Amino acid sequence: MNTFLQIAFGFPTLIWTAVLLFSLLYWVVAMVGIADFDVFDIDLDLTEAAGGGLTGLMATLGLTGVPLPVVLTAFSLSGWMASYFGDLLLLAMLSPGLLSLVAGTLLFLLSLVIGAKLAALLIKPLRGLFKSTKASSRDVLGITGTVAYAISPDAGQIDCFVNGAHVRLQARSNQSIQPGEKAVVIKYHRELKAYQVIPEADFITGVTR
Repeated sequence: MNTFLQIAFGFPTLIWTAVLLFSLLYWVVAMVGIADFDVFDIDLDLTEAAGGGLTGLMATLGLTGVPLPVVLTAFSLSGWMASYFGDLLLLAMLSPGLLSLVAGTLLFLLSLVIGAKLAALLIKPLRGLFKSTKASSRDVLGITGTVAYAISPDAGQIDCFVNGAHVRLQARSNQSIQPGEKAVVIKYHRELKAYQVIPEADFITGVTR
């Protein structure tokens, strides 16, 4: 047990331990409802074509097609295992010092590569579970949802079902709409990355505000 703790909370595995714990914490708070549980990563802004930066790198590594929390969890778990067993089998033979620090740095870099490769293999069979959840902002317009957090001109969230998948969207309204009430999505504000909604009763009667 001491060996496990020493490696898990020692360099370089400590870095992976922190990321893995963050990933696990996300799933815990999501399941108890404190955080948004948007595991269906809907492409609401039609940004699929953006191939640069982080998006391009993830696509190159094969880390796309599933929600980001799934990618982060698979990557951190794979990297942690590579770092832990590398430390256990290799670094344990070295005495503490400069050589051990250099070897630990190299092991961390190697674990990044191995972690990415293993994560890509882990998420590959999961992609089929999320294919049908891809949607554009046009698919959301006209959908009726349930207010999750009070909606105002400045804040709010609404729960909807899009292509059979549950999603929680950022929402705005010119009037106050309380949690549990029904609202209809009528417009997408690209600059705010949020949707304009109105109470379902107003939508039915043709009132838009």
